[in-house]
Amino acid sequence: NHTRFGLFDLPLLIIELYSRGITVRGLADPRHWVGPIGAIFESFGAVKAGPLTAARLLREREAVLLFPGGGREVMKRRGEEYQLFWRDDRADFVRLAAKFDALIVPFAAVGADDAYKLFLDTDELLANPVLGPLARGAVAALDGGLDPAETVLPVATIPGLPLPSPFPVPDLRQRLYFRFFEPIDSRDVSPSDASACNALYAQVRATVQGGMASLRQERDQDPG
Repeated sequence: NHTRFGLFDLPLLIIELYSRGITVRGLADPRHWVGPIGAIFESFGAVKAGPLTAARLLREREAVLLFPGGGREVMKRRGEEYQLFWRDDRADFVRLAAKFDALIVPFAAVGADDAYKLFLDTDELLANPVLGPLARGAVAALDGGLDPAETVLPVATIPGLPLPSPFPVPDLRQRLYFRFFEPIDSRDVSPSDASACNALYAQVRATVQGGMASLRQERDQDPG
């Protein structure tokens, strides 16, 4: 699952995996390369997302990091913490994994959604009579085909203060929890069998959703 802003826990997760001898190649939205963020993502092993890119990495037996919820999970609205936004008709990663006999390793992350308090979420920002037109204009200038509701980031507060922050700064006191689940062998699934692919997709989604719920329960019982 992708977490709010995707800036707090994800680098730490990638570094932790690297320290254990696992180098992952994250599939990132190509829009990140419009500005300097793309180069920063590349330093953590990320590549521009796309079916051909993913296929090449799997063919080369690379470990691919994918967030099916994409940018919509990064821009969670107020009250949407720990919700998945996986579309029912997007079992593409399952079909691709099955094509290359890849293992699918579901994982859940908890903590980062609570590390940011929102001053304005995306809907509130776009509805603002001053900021809304400015944000829509900026998105249109970047790419007229983009949907502002899935492109404009929310505005976080400065940690500990009810004031807007020019950059999303997490509350570093927030603890982070990760859980990886048993790998799922996709060799038993035919990439041309839509029913089987959709069933496996639903299984992975349910595993991640359940993982977040169990991690939140453990966090509530963790004395820290």
